[in-house]
Parts: sequence; structure tokens; C-alpha cells
Amino acid sequence: MADKNLGSELNMVQRFWGRDYVFSPLGDGHVNDTFLARQKGVPELVFQRLNGNVFENVVLLQHQTAQLLTHLSRDANFSERFVVPEIVPSLNGEMVVMHEDSYWRAWRFIEGSVCDERLESIEQVETAAEAFGCFQRALIDFHPESWQLQVPNFQSFDFYREELLALGKSSKNPYVKDLIRAAHQWGHEDYFNNGKQSYIHGDCKVTNLLFDDSSDFAKSIIDLDTVHLRSWTLDFADFVRSVCSSNGGFDRLFYASALRGFLRGKEISREDLMLSMDSLIRGPIAITLMLAIRFASDHLRGNVYFNVKEHGENLQRSLEQYRLFKEFQDSQLWMSEVFDQMRTDLIEE
Repeated sequence: MADKNLGSELNMVQRFWGRDYVFSPLGDGHVNDTFLARQKGVPELVFQRLNGNVFENVVLLQHQTAQLLTHLSRDANFSERFVVPEIVPSLNGEMVVMHEDSYWRAWRFIEGSVCDERLESIEQVETAAEAFGCFQRALIDFHPESWQLQVPNFQSFDFYREELLALGKSSKNPYVKDLIRAAHQWGHEDYFNNGKQSYIHGDCKVTNLLFDDSSDFAKSIIDLDTVHLRSWTLDFADFVRSVCSSNGGFDRLFYASALRGFLRGKEISREDLMLSMDSLIRGPIAITLMLAIRFASDHLRGNVYFNVKEHGENLQRSLEQYRLFKEFQDSQLWMSEVFDQMRTDLIEE
């Protein structure tokens, strides 16, 4: 999103919350723009400018998020262990404010938290994976009367493949042609719609978890805009992709730690584990290719969905995911061995 008048826009938006803040960019989100708001040098709120090109109904999105947060707050096992994010309404009680062509919302700053873009130890990976597993377990009894995912065709391999074909059919870029071939070869089985479904995070990456700033304990799970009904294995697959991507490639120990953490946090049964075998092994491959396709398609359409700072950034992101996709493909046997060991451990417990 364009930032030419960002300073004046922030000055106007803060008036809806009735305070004067000093703003600084927070994180490097691919979709929304996030800013830390300080009052007399003390972090107080986190403001987000939502990408209107991504979400169908921003107001409904925020009301659904509030419903989800209420459920998490009432789950004693979850809320006693993790900080549940808090929406801060405007002075008029609005959870999302529209100013000119932008939608804005505010969150309470979570004190004592830090966002690690890279997890550098197997202990950190296992802790993070367990936190996301706990999040899923807390949503097992979440049954809203209605729930509409506000990102059309989100995580649909069929949709992304067809979109790439339409956008890339005339491309002379050899990489785009390779990507189209891979999409044809790989994208005909949905690993994430089979079996038991429940509400999942939907964007289960490293930067959507906050750690305690004085320890390696997980403190809060954030960015809840893509919560929806799906197989729990999608979150696992995306988490493995995120961990390996941020560390420069596939790591066998990180994969094993991620699986161990998820299983412990979600408290999955041996029966459900067996039903999920294919998704746990092939899911990380599929979702990594899916993201490579999404980045490439957004590059071809002119960078509408993902934020970029320079021309070609989405194409570079796509190339990085494609390289990781190839690494995952070459590591299927090893992932199968890890799965077999986890299954044996569950039998022996």
C-alpha cells in the first residue's frame, strides 16, 4: 500500500482513539501495515492498516475476531497460559475505523513480548509448535452460529493453480513455466480438507507468535484474520514451511521438533495421527508450492495482495519458496521416518 501520506494519515487516525502518539513501524507484514504507538515513550497500542484488497468485509472480520477472542478468554487452560490479544475500540466504540480509503484497528500492546523472525533452536521450535497446538485445542469447542472467512479462496490449491495459469500463460519467464509444470504435477490432491475438521489459525507462521522477552516461553498468538474450518494439518504444514524458510532451508531436527510440539499441544490421539499421516508428510511440500504460486501470481498481476518495497520482490519470494519446495520433496523419506518414530512413541506411552 502506498505510504506517501502515511504520517498525516496516522495523525488523523489517532484522533479516533483520542490520544497523541509517536508511531514507528512494527514488523514486516506481507498483507497489513502495523505500527507501534507510544505515549510518552511507553508502548501502548498497536495500530494496523488493513489491506482492503484482501478482505471482503473488514467490519465483519473484526466482529468475528472479537467473538473468537471472547471464546479464548473463557478457556481457562488457554487464557491462564497465554495472553489473549485485546481489541481497543475507538472513542465511538468502533472496532474498525475507516479513514479516507483505509481501514484501521487498534490492539492493546502486549507488554514483555517479542517477535522472533527466526527460531534458532529446536527448543524454540517445539515451544512455538506446542503453542499453536494449544490454540487449536482451545478451538475444538468453538461453534459460532456463522463464520465467514473474509479472504476469498484462501489456501485453495485449485484456485491458485488456475490463477497462475491465467496470469502466466503468456509469460516468457522460464521460472514461471517451471512453476506451472510443478502446479500441474502436484496440485491435484487436497491434503487439508480430508478427515476431521476444526477451527485452525490459518496463517501459522513464526511471526504470528510472540515470545516472552525474558525467556523462551510462548506468550501470545496473534494475527487471527484467517481462522477457519480446516484440517489441523494445514497449520502444521505452514508452520514447518515458515520455520524452515526463515532458517534458509529444510532442517530435519526442526521438522521433528515441530511435529512433537504440535502433537503435545493439541493432545492428538494415535488414531487421528494415523489418519493425518499423508498430510503431515506431504502437506509441507504442497503448502510451500502453494505459496510460491501465490507470490508469483501477485507479481504477475502487479503486487495487489502482498506488500512489496521494490519491483520483483514477490518474484524473489516465490523463487525462495520454490527452492524450499524442492528440498521438501527430496526429504519425504526422512519425514516418513520421523512420523514412524512419533507413532511408536504414542503407542508406548
